[in-house]
Amino acid sequence: MCYNKKVVMLRCKNMSNEITVKLKCSINEIKNILKNKDFKIVDKYEMEDTYYISKDININKLSPKEILKSYILIRNIKQYEPKQFIKYYNVIKLTYKCKNIAQNGEIISQNKKECEIKNLQDGNDFLIAIGYRKLMKIREDDIVYGKEDLKIAIKTLEDGNILLEVETIENNNSLNTVDKLKQKIIELDLPIDKSDFFVKKAEIKLKKILGG
Repeated sequence: MCYNKKVVMLRCKNMSNEITVKLKCSINEIKNILKNKDFKIVDKYEMEDTYYISKDININKLSPKEILKSYILIRNIKQYEPKQFIKYYNVIKLTYKCKNIAQNGEIISQNKKECEIKNLQDGNDFLIAIGYRKLMKIREDDIVYGKEDLKIAIKTLEDGNILLEVETIENNNSLNTVDKLKQKIIELDLPIDKSDFFVKKAEIKLKKILGG
């Protein structure tokens, strides 16, 4: 058995609380709203995610939610350097995600592990070799705003959808539950769709692929 040691060196990441909602205004409007609430740009990147699932999964017999309970991403990131966000460099990551999701779509818990890899082809070959197959690709442009214990990412997807991903910093005791985070977002009075705090971009894309 042979393998590339650089591929299998995993870095575990503690998960912070996170919710994702649809935006009900333009990008320029939400930028101005966040600026007026003293949020500052802290990160900017473009990202292309290629989703892989076990080759044993029959996507014609499962719902998108069931298909996406466990998957691996090859994440190709164009990361802009801080402050001016003009210069950039590329990072490629192999990312494993496994989620425990309630019937209402709320993420009860999730596990995430990731490592950097040298190139896309090596990642693809590795996943194919261990019994995974390519499912789909999703591309997005992200601008992340931060203030105190919150980070808010404006996510522009290739299909035109605009999402807000809101998360706390790790080990935040004041917002240590999803319910507290939801309440905090409601207090900010942002123009969002409050009917669903757990919008999943992968499910949106997969439903289109499956004709749902």
